[in-house]
Amino acid sequence: MALSDGLASTAQVLASQNRERERLAAAERAAAVEAARASESRRCVDECGNAWSYVVLDDAEVRIERCECAVSGLVVPDDIEGKPVVAIAAEACAEMPLVESICMPDAVVSIGRCAFRGCDNLRTIRFSESLASFDSGWLRACRHVESVALPGRLGKLTPAVFDLPALKRLELGASIAEVAPGAFGKSQLSEVSVDERNESISSDGRALYSKDGSILLALAVPSTVYDVAPGCIALARKAFSAFAQLQQVALPDSVELVGDFAFSKTAIASFDAPPCLRAIGERAFFGCTALVRVALNEGLESIGSNAFSDTSIEELRVPASVIELGHPVAAGTGLTYSGADATFSIGSAEEGEAARRADEDAAGVRARPAQVLVLDEQGVLYRNADDGLHLVRVLEPQIESYDVRPGTVAIDEGACAKHPSLARIAFPDGLQSIGKGAFKDCRKLVDVVIPDSLQAIDDEAFLGTNVASVHIPAGLTRIGSVALVTEGAHRGLVEPSLRHVKVDPANPRYYMHQGLLVERLSNGSDRVILCTGEVPDVVVPSTVTAIAQYAFNGVRRLRTLGISDRIQAIDVRGIAFDCLLDNIHVDLVEPVEGRTFFDFRFPATSRAAQQLRLAFGSCSFVDVAAIFGHYDNAIVSRSGFDAASEQQLSAYEQGVRVVERLRDPVCMTPNNRSLMETSLRNHLVEVCVDAARHDDTSLIEGLLDLGFVDGGNIAEVIEAVSAVQDASVTNYLLEQKQRRFGASAIDFDL
Repeated sequence: MALSDGLASTAQVLASQNRERERLAAAERAAAVEAARASESRRCVDECGNAWSYVVLDDAEVRIERCECAVSGLVVPDDIEGKPVVAIAAEACAEMPLVESICMPDAVVSIGRCAFRGCDNLRTIRFSESLASFDSGWLRACRHVESVALPGRLGKLTPAVFDLPALKRLELGASIAEVAPGAFGKSQLSEVSVDERNESISSDGRALYSKDGSILLALAVPSTVYDVAPGCIALARKAFSAFAQLQQVALPDSVELVGDFAFSKTAIASFDAPPCLRAIGERAFFGCTALVRVALNEGLESIGSNAFSDTSIEELRVPASVIELGHPVAAGTGLTYSGADATFSIGSAEEGEAARRADEDAAGVRARPAQVLVLDEQGVLYRNADDGLHLVRVLEPQIESYDVRPGTVAIDEGACAKHPSLARIAFPDGLQSIGKGAFKDCRKLVDVVIPDSLQAIDDEAFLGTNVASVHIPAGLTRIGSVALVTEGAHRGLVEPSLRHVKVDPANPRYYMHQGLLVERLSNGSDRVILCTGEVPDVVVPSTVTAIAQYAFNGVRRLRTLGISDRIQAIDVRGIAFDCLLDNIHVDLVEPVEGRTFFDFRFPATSRAAQQLRLAFGSCSFVDVAAIFGHYDNAIVSRSGFDAASEQQLSAYEQGVRVVERLRDPVCMTPNNRSLMETSLRNHLVEVCVDAARHDDTSLIEGLLDLGFVDGGNIAEVIEAVSAVQDASVTNYLLEQKQRRFGASAIDFDL
């Protein structure tokens, strides 16, 4: 346990190793029994009239296959035919209405599924000394079982034993060395006992302790009042948890640790810490709604998170000796943390020093450390550390604006995470680091004053905030993962708030370029950390090979973007901008079909916007072929997702783009080619008429060159175009008809 020095006696270690060897041996024996060769079924009747069907395993051992019980007290025979009974098969003793008690021989190492199912009058069962496991399914639908002696080789007690709803008496075997936290959460026991040979656990009939009595492992018998045994040092995890009727527990002065969840969801009304208490674990009193009064001792060093959450305490005075304080410590209680009338406080340095001197004067008592934690008048918790003052936590939920105390060198991890009110914070000169998640999800935070002394902003430091501007000083050498990703950039539901980033020109690691915050990497290349979105036309520097998480996510003001396929490491939603760009220019390191760059101009439809997001929002590197694939998908379908309310891609614009792609089908997939060709054929006349309206003979020429307009359909096309009275395009078509297909230049039908 946490209170020991971590060293076990040689005898304890050897005993533990021996128990483990015995459990492994029992498990191996059970596996061997299950794999043994069985004889044909045989039958015998014992002296009590019970009929046993059985098989012989490998000519050496017996497995019971079925019992026809004739008595209320069933005793499984030690041996049959002079061979030991080592196994009970599945359903072997099921549905026996007469039986009230079952006792089995110690040689049994294997019990099959539902072996005792439906024995409705069964009250008592004693399992084998050699059995190393327990399955509550063995006793399925045995509704009245009151007393169980657990298997002798069972090593760990779990809540499964309380699947027996009527259980009142429980005996633990000699090998149980571990009790699962919360094992007695559903207990209705009136008595618990432990085999006297057990070297790890003992019992007073109501609770389980370590063998030496130093650790209370669990209260086993539901009680309203319980006195912990003298000499107990620790209350284990969930020692009393979920005993809703427990109202009062008397602790001896020797207790040093109250473990995690130790009293959670009990009915205790007050807690007076014993004088030697050193630690209160996480959620130790969580959900104790009747708890009104807590008196903590000077000398206490640690209080875990949510230790007093969801209680009814009206005041909490933390002694100056505490050096670790979880957060939140008392959520849902209404405690106040700031002002003269605050109901939460930490003892003064003078009080802590007086207590420390008193301890030094008391022989044999370990001296307490000087005061570490300090709470200021505004409800902000600080910690005195070797390197200086640390801001640990902003406890007061109503703070809107705060100036960090001079002399502070660090903002600790999670110091202000999810604060509901903070809108402004100013850091003092001398601050060196802002810890991981320090202001994560402070959604009202918009104003941050960064000092020139800052050296590091750790991961997620301002993730989910709405900070509008940031200064990167010359000495800042680390900006952690998603440290500057604001709420808009993270969720993409609104435009990112961080639009103004200023980098000191003397900073050797970071620089700004066209609204991009860029980091120089140790390998000589660069990485984009974020895009502010303030510059509409952005060209990513050619030195950039990586883009960080959410760098562009949610940006809505871009018009054009220039990137390179040198970028081979794009993190999650790195370039997932949320706008339809006029042009995306991609430079190529190696030419593709003789090209050194490509320009992509996606059409202005919702379907195209979706394809643009797919092309860049989920990519892990700049992939020209993938971009072409998404572009082709965008122009194949003319309509948006809601054709009734959204602008569609006109037949003319689609025709222009499709012909352009078919003339130069770089990176085109066979499927997209087929879709484009089908679309042109299905709408050929409409495309030609639209081309005539735009007086675009180059589109008509493309359709002719690609063979979509041919000798078989040109007359139909000419007729449709002439119907809109476009003489110029009609004459062009007549000329092409004569030149390409040898027809007369005079068409008397027109």
